[in-house]
Amino acid sequence: MKKEYKRTLCVIGVILLIVVNFAFFWIGYQSFMYPKLSEFSITNVESVGSSLVLNVTSSNHATKYEAKIMKDDEVIYQTTSDTEVIPLTNFTANYNETFTIDVVAYNKNEEKIESTNKLEYTYQDATFLTTQDHYITENQDMVLYLEGYHMQDNYTVELFYNQNKIYESVVTGEDIVISQDVVKGYSGRITARLKNSYDRIVSTFNFYLNTPVVGKLTLISPNDGYRTRWNDVIIEFLGGENANHFYANLYMGENLVNRIEVLKKGNFVVIPADAFMENIDYRIVLEAVYEDYTEIAETLSVNVSIGAKETTNPVYVSHNPTFIRAGTAVELKSRTANTTIYYTTDGSDPTTDSMVYKEPIVINGDATIKTYAVSNNRYDSEVNTYNFQVREKNLVVYLSPSNQNGNYGVASTGFTTEMEIMNKIADVVEATLKNNGVTVYRNSPSGDINAWVATSNYVHADFHLAIHSNASSSHEARGIEIYVDDAQSNALSVATNIYNNLWSIYPGNAVSTYDRGVKYANGALGEVNDEFLPTGALIEVAYHDQYDDALWIMQNISTIGENIANSILSYYN
Repeated sequence: MKKEYKRTLCVIGVILLIVVNFAFFWIGYQSFMYPKLSEFSITNVESVGSSLVLNVTSSNHATKYEAKIMKDDEVIYQTTSDTEVIPLTNFTANYNETFTIDVVAYNKNEEKIESTNKLEYTYQDATFLTTQDHYITENQDMVLYLEGYHMQDNYTVELFYNQNKIYESVVTGEDIVISQDVVKGYSGRITARLKNSYDRIVSTFNFYLNTPVVGKLTLISPNDGYRTRWNDVIIEFLGGENANHFYANLYMGENLVNRIEVLKKGNFVVIPADAFMENIDYRIVLEAVYEDYTEIAETLSVNVSIGAKETTNPVYVSHNPTFIRAGTAVELKSRTANTTIYYTTDGSDPTTDSMVYKEPIVINGDATIKTYAVSNNRYDSEVNTYNFQVREKNLVVYLSPSNQNGNYGVASTGFTTEMEIMNKIADVVEATLKNNGVTVYRNSPSGDINAWVATSNYVHADFHLAIHSNASSSHEARGIEIYVDDAQSNALSVATNIYNNLWSIYPGNAVSTYDRGVKYANGALGEVNDEFLPTGALIEVAYHDQYDDALWIMQNISTIGENIANSILSYYN
């Protein structure tokens, strides 16, 4: 019985020993794999030999310390060290300038802990006055002024040219004069270095000897706050004489995110689109620099908003594909400027290896033309397919002028209601079309969209055109616009032809922001929805609540109506 008892105690002891050993092993393993950082603090900044160092207390398991020196909450200097003594290599400041220093410790797993304190540090070494003139000539002594100098201080001043020391002297006062004879025969940048008694460089100042002066920059365009799609940005300016390098510095907030050299062409530079990100506001600082002397560069600044990358407008055709006369020369176009149009005639989708459109294509028989357009800094357009059929057919058009009898325009121009004036334009369109043998149907103002769409389909209209005028909440917007369902709608080509021709006689066509163009309703408008109508478009003939637009409409009802009708006639051949 006693033997069994002893045996049991022995087994329990062994088990306990194993458990205890495993526990110690597990604790050690966890400590090794996941070391915990202990709190630490910043103690001081001091000169050690020729170095300026930052001292911190030790944080257990720290493998790296990261120090940041901040001025007005902006990081102006950052460095790392694997010890508690952190060298502040090449850090200089102005005398009596105050900074905040923060340190973060990291362990091997990149876990971190911030110091328990922040150190307020004031730079106490004497420094060169930074506001003095950098330019000198070979017949001019170099004069340096010190701030924070005391007679008991031991400083030395040195001059360097291309990293070669050409002068050295002990500082005996706050004003330092170096004879012009020291730099005879030199030109370009001369660097003055101020060293303290520990042989540490505490301040530097650059003179520029016989250096061409860069002309001051004056911005011509774009205006501050300029908005554009994702695209090249052209900076036009005056000045910059003698500069042989130009740099575009791109800031997001206060952070410099990109710096590129740009080529000056005449009085402008082009910043390429790929220097920007989409949907970002930037501050662009243009630098005009002689050699690499950025310190004395001339600059200008402008704020721009870069939008999204747009898609190249689709290819449209000058004549109707569904019935066309043999021998008709068809043009392929895009509303995007400077596009390259590719096309095929064998039914395959075009690529950049396909035929390039250069001249009108003569249609002598049934043909399928597939197209797409490419332009710089835009996505490629969608592929549009045009099935041309050579046949004769009487054109049928359904006109649907506005029935908005409570939508008033600018009364002083004579504009009454949208319904009344748009019906007057429709009268001219109808008369012109009928005089050219077209069958025309009109909507009933007392009806609704469902009835108009149903009637248009019942009479097998080849083209359904809703005619409206526009309005805005500010009563200041201007321009024409026309809607189709989407970029591949059957109505795209005829609508674009109508828009282009009407835009050519619009009095504000020199103002790009008034060019509202061809827009896509994407199912939102019943009279242009491809599911409801084979070929439907809705035109907004200028803004009836803006004086200049309303006046133009009232003075040109016949001209506008004839222009729309002739666009339809030319398209349907």
